[in-house]
Formats: sequence, C-alpha cells, structure tokens
Amino acid sequence: MIRLNKLDELMELRKWDYIIICGQPNITYLTNLVKPTGCLLIKGKDAGAEIITPLLEYERIFKQVRTDVIKVHPYSSYKVGYEEVITDPIGYVRGKISKADKVGIDLGYINYSIYNLVTGIHEKVVNISDDMQYMRCIKDESEIHLIETALRITEDALTKFVNEFFYGITELQAVGLLEKFMRDLGAEGVAFDTIVASGINTVYPHAVPSNKAVLENEHLIVDAGATYRSYSSDMTRTMLMGASSEVVKVFDVVEQALLAAEDYVAPYMKVSEVDGKVREVLRKYGVDKYFTHSSGHGLGLEVHEMPRIAQGVDMELKPGMVITLEPGVYIRGQYGIRIEDVVVITNSGRKILNKLSHRF
Repeated sequence: MIRLNKLDELMELRKWDYIIICGQPNITYLTNLVKPTGCLLIKGKDAGAEIITPLLEYERIFKQVRTDVIKVHPYSSYKVGYEEVITDPIGYVRGKISKADKVGIDLGYINYSIYNLVTGIHEKVVNISDDMQYMRCIKDESEIHLIETALRITEDALTKFVNEFFYGITELQAVGLLEKFMRDLGAEGVAFDTIVASGINTVYPHAVPSNKAVLENEHLIVDAGATYRSYSSDMTRTMLMGASSEVVKVFDVVEQALLAAEDYVAPYMKVSEVDGKVREVLRKYGVDKYFTHSSGHGLGLEVHEMPRIAQGVDMELKPGMVITLEPGVYIRGQYGIRIEDVVVITNSGRKILNKLSHRF
C-alpha cells in the first residue's frame, strides 16, 4: 500500500488522472508480484488499483495479490471456465481512461499492447519512465536486505566455484558450474547472462563465454549475479591464478581505483564526481584511456537501474540508493581486468555490501 500510495502522490503532483504501468519490474515494485508477464496495472486518481492479466496467468496472479487492495481481471479471446474475461483489453483500458485529460504511462517498457493503446490516445499520454525509475532508485530496508541476500548467494557460489575450478574447463562449463552453485544456494535465477572470460577474451567487457578452455597461464574475469525474491546482485572478480606480472600490476591499479571511489562516495555527491575519482586514479598510472565504460550503475529489481555512475551525469546520490562501482582496464589484443562491488548510500556515508576478497 505504501508504494501504491506513491502513485497517488505522483498523480497529485503531476496533475495526471490515470497511471498505466506495463513494465514487469515496476509492477513487481508496486505490488510484490513475481514475474507479472503480460500484465497491466491501472491506477486512477483517488481510485483503487487493478491489474489485467492474461488468462493463463490469472490464477497465479490472483493468489499473489491482496484482492482487497488490487482488483484482478483476466483477459483472453477464450472464456473457458471464466465468466468475467476481458476479450478486448485495449478497449477496456481506453474505456477506463476515456474522460481523462492526462495519462501517465511508463513508456520505457513499451510493449505491443501499450503501443496499440498509445497510438489511439497519444495526445493524452505523458511518459512517466523517469518518475518510476527515480521512485525505485531509493531502496527501503527490505529491498536492501534482498539485494544483500542475492549478493551473498553470488559470493558463496563463486567461493565454491574457485574450490572446484580446474584448468582445461571451458568458459561455458565454468558458467554452468557457477550458475548451478547459485541455484543450489537459493537463487531464483540469474540477474543477467553470466560472464566467464579467460585470457585474450578478458579484453571484452561483455565477453560471450565460449568453448575455449582455460589455460594455466591465463587469468579469468567472472561477472555474475543471482536473483532472490526478484532482486538482483552484480559482482565482478578477476581471478589472477595464471596471471603475468604485468596483469597483476594493472590489477593493483584497478583495485586502487575501486577502493578510492568507495572511500570517496557519499550522499548528495554528484555521480559524475564518483566517476571522476575512478578515472583520476587510473589517469595517475596512465591507463585511463583503457577504461571504456561507466564506473557503475544502480542495482535493484533490475541489474541496471538509475543512477548511471558516469561522466556528465549530474544526478545526486541519495541515502537508500544501491549502486555498483566497477572500474576496469581493457588493453586491446592483450588482456582485461575488472573488479565490481555493491555499495549502499547511507545518511552518513556508505556501506560496502561485499564480503568476498578482491583477490584470488
């Protein structure tokens, strides 16, 4: 109810008559529904919320929500066993909002249904994607706990992976092993496609695991995240097992950049300043030109959320935000290194959620 009430506050502030939510993460945030596939949430000003859901998902959705707070309606072209099936969901929504002047819709998650809806009422539509992202980026204690639980699963799984690791294993086999351990430890799934990259493949920030075998003179980059009760973790470790002295030296610089940013980050600081601190350290050692992405991102129901920790972004960090910091160096044709931690912004500073060492 607290989160649904935020929609009423938003409508009052923006002078909107209705809000329509189609993005799964936003519906989960507002209702605690798990994977509300194909659902729409409709909220009128000073009115109750309702969800229209595909008929095949109706029983599952109906049992998950408090029906005294949210009304649930199935939609389908079939009426088998159900009397109150909506056969024209777009027509139903248009009827609900027919007298509205302004309708807020999260167009950041536009799907075919919303596209059809918007084409008929485009003059009424206001994009509320940024409003929803900002609402979600300030986490409460329960959300932080779920993120930390997902992170602990990821760290424990990586520890088991390190203990089971052997040379000759392929990158894809390593991915399978790590993801099995995450599932065994309670993960609902993975937050993104797990990355295990070895040797030359570490130069790609978003490396695609392959059938390449890991050799004794190679290091690994492992970038993984579990989901737990819909919330995501994200962590990267560079495993130095077969690393050359040059790789170890640059690893030390990347770790120094990460630790400097973690010591520096604070509430009400612009995210561009945090990114600047990372680059300042890398620049000191002449490797900043090999850092090819942003310094981090928000984390929550999705693995990439507001804010983006990057140059030119003036958004301020606020207490309750959960971010990652992930400096890296990628030298074309040679090797790559990345380390990533999860940080909670607090009222007085920051809390590092990771417990696992940077060094293996």
